[in-house]
Amino acid sequence: MASFQPEMESCPYCDARASCHIFAYYRRYLIDFVTGHPVVVQIRILRVICASCGSTHAILFDPIIPYEQHSLFFILRVLATYLLRISTVEKICKTFEISTSTFQRWKKLYEQHRREWQGTLKSMEISLRDSILELIRKEDPFSDFAIRFFEKTKISFLQSHKNPSPYQRRIRSPETDFP
Repeated sequence: MASFQPEMESCPYCDARASCHIFAYYRRYLIDFVTGHPVVVQIRILRVICASCGSTHAILFDPIIPYEQHSLFFILRVLATYLLRISTVEKICKTFEISTSTFQRWKKLYEQHRREWQGTLKSMEISLRDSILELIRKEDPFSDFAIRFFEKTKISFLQSHKNPSPYQRRIRSPETDFP
């Protein structure tokens, strides 16, 4: 994030080049797994605004999944614990303090996204266990992987739904804002 330069990016809404600049910051809570326990961490999120169309965009770093309160690392740890047969679903849910339905949703989403990531044929040849090992064994599994997955699908890895354009937030000009 320290090297991120919004003025060098294109607006994801209108594709205007070099029109985004820092607009604001907000706080977000993220659940991670530290020293054997789920912990809630507070993080600061950068928002940029496009001077061309007025839309704003949150700049999230790779371990943050849009619309998800758990970090990508947390979810992959849960899935790896299951897929590597380290623990049962019941024990996993208790340890990570998640519901069985949350676990099942993440597992199903991982299966879907892995088909998009690996392709249908490769995902049929490689087991879920081996696919998660391939992902977690990478030295930096998220920088290149996350970018390629996003470019291919237009969503973040393990993001449950797309952000349709009608939900893009637009900022009124100061002349039209109410006091």
